[in-house]
Amino acid sequence: MSGAAVETETLRVVLIDDHTLVRQSVGLMVGAAGGFRVVAEAGGADAGIAAVSLHRPDLVVLDIGLPGRSGLEVAAALKEAQPGIRIMFLTMHEDDATIASAVGLGADAYVLKSASTDELLMALRAVATGGSFLSPSVARSVMHRSHTRPGALELTSRELEIVRLLADGARPAQIAASLTLSLRTVRNHLANVYAKLGVQSAAQAVAEAYRRGLVARSG
Repeated sequence: MSGAAVETETLRVVLIDDHTLVRQSVGLMVGAAGGFRVVAEAGGADAGIAAVSLHRPDLVVLDIGLPGRSGLEVAAALKEAQPGIRIMFLTMHEDDATIASAVGLGADAYVLKSASTDELLMALRAVATGGSFLSPSVARSVMHRSHTRPGALELTSRELEIVRLLADGARPAQIAASLTLSLRTVRNHLANVYAKLGVQSAAQAVAEAYRRGLVARSG
């Protein structure tokens, strides 16, 4: 799916959460957001994988704690079967190990269930346009872990390359092709960039990079 198609087409969504009320509430929210259509819901890991296999959605919104297998295991299986699928975790889990595992799996967004409606919508829109999103407290947690290592808050040369490409209007898939990296690797770099800059989206990262003088303004 091209970058233009992402902006104009309706993204098909599968919801995986063992709480019916959560699925119903999120389903209504996603459906009302515009640009999204919930094509299936599932209350467990195996049922969720089957639903994704059947409906081939663009985006899966899933919890970490699921009957059968964890959401992390489900995400890994989905990425293996359908590498281009986008994954948004919507969960109460905010421990460092879980967050690190989710980012390592190539999650496109990690949103806490304590988030506001506006935050969830921001995450959906970021993912829909090829970006990534971390709930603010999750970003702070990642940044705190980075801060414990000397010099870790400085962007690496690769991260600077990626930020400068973002500033030029490139999307993650285009950045991956330009730098001969996998899309998962680019998204992992982006998650680190967001944490180091204290932001939650690509647009915010570019704005903060300009503010810090990491990217030169054209003209």
